[in-house]
Amino acid sequence: MKWFLFLALVLATFSACNDDNTSENSEQQITCEVTTPGDGAQIDLGAGKMTISGNAEVDFGEIVRVSLTVGGQQVADVTEVPFSYEYTFSVDQEEGELSIQLEVEGDTGVTASDKVTVVLKKGETPEQQVSCQIVEPAEGTTIENNQTLTIKGEATVNTGEIAQVVLTVGGRNIAEVTAVPFEYVHTFTDEPVGELTIQLSVEGDAGATASDEVVITLKEPAPAPAEGTMIDSRDNHVYKTVKIGDQEWMAENLAWLPVVNNSTESSLNEGSEGKKFYYVFMYDGNDVEAAKATKAYTKYGVLYNWFAAMDAENFAGADAAAIPSGVQGVCPDGWHIPSQAEWKKMEAFVAAELPDVQGNGFYNEFDGVWEFEDGLRNVWSALAGLEGWGDSSMASENPDLANGPRDTYGFNAIPSGNFYPNGPDLGSRFKFSDSAVSYWTTDLLSYGGGIVTLNNMEYGIDYSKWGNQSERGQSVRCVKD
Repeated sequence: MKWFLFLALVLATFSACNDDNTSENSEQQITCEVTTPGDGAQIDLGAGKMTISGNAEVDFGEIVRVSLTVGGQQVADVTEVPFSYEYTFSVDQEEGELSIQLEVEGDTGVTASDKVTVVLKKGETPEQQVSCQIVEPAEGTTIENNQTLTIKGEATVNTGEIAQVVLTVGGRNIAEVTAVPFEYVHTFTDEPVGELTIQLSVEGDAGATASDEVVITLKEPAPAPAEGTMIDSRDNHVYKTVKIGDQEWMAENLAWLPVVNNSTESSLNEGSEGKKFYYVFMYDGNDVEAAKATKAYTKYGVLYNWFAAMDAENFAGADAAAIPSGVQGVCPDGWHIPSQAEWKKMEAFVAAELPDVQGNGFYNEFDGVWEFEDGLRNVWSALAGLEGWGDSSMASENPDLANGPRDTYGFNAIPSGNFYPNGPDLGSRFKFSDSAVSYWTTDLLSYGGGIVTLNNMEYGIDYSKWGNQSERGQSVRCVKD
């Protein structure tokens, strides 16, 4: 029995000693791996860089040193694991094999390493493509040849860079423009009227080229307006103007004619509802220059349907009481279509300056005499032009009408004809009355567009309560902003 106890004690002592030797004398196990890129991977040099990542493991203790070399050059930024590092190729990096080696060391001095070899290749460079555009001015722009012109351009390239930019105006190189995008203000000096070509050409650093051009039109500058005139820059038409109170009015009917319609064309036709139409009295064609050559155009200007007068299809109307109306309409820049309130303001000013006259008479059959209202003012006579008016049919009731027009202010309101779209023939579509002239206003009433009428049957201006058929053609007078 004592023998067995002694043997067990010896074996236990031997086992304890053996455990101590394993802990103190076993060798540290360490491994490492370059996880990306894989061995043999093909890398596109055109990408400019590649991602290198790595890791390491140790069974006990710690990793105290990490070394990454690429092509034999140590990467100082990588000092621990795991890591992911963006390696940038040098500009002179050549194609071919490139070695990547990771080495790690444990705190007992044990080391491990891993190495991969990748193949560097230059990918196929896409063919260079460039494009360019003149952003401003637009094709067909018209400008006076004494003004400045803003020119804007841009270009794009799919690979590489834009190496050269050339802008020419009328064949002359603009030295100030050397890069894109650009904005350049060109000043014209003694350029002849007519068409002018603006060209933009660009070239990429790989030789690809592109160009763009626009053609604009230069015109003579409008002459400086004389006193009492204004010039419509759209067609250089010169209009007489008059100052009445603090308002300045055109003393002629508007004659701007972008297109001309024949007598069968109107906004009554199916598919043309609410659209703009332009007429010249008794002209039945579509040739603008031929229409302008007529005596009627010279004397009466243009007859606009209400939508053309407002320069807006399906116009919803504006406030009749607004001063100013806020509707430029077909008028030139700086001028607008007058509201009813602006006509009333002008009428009030004129009436206040005129002498009293008798009117609104009736024949007293019992006494056999005419009886009149005193203190009236003959505004029609003060605004009516001296030509084109017939004799008044209401001179008995309003005696001063028999004296005819006086055109006191030079407003020169004259009968100008009208266009009626639903007439069966030319003669019934264009009608002329020597007793009245109507002008469009900005309001929309129950029957159509608003109008004011000067006629030789009453002293004052007539303001329509229901409006006029918007499809009809009538005259326009503009008032200055």
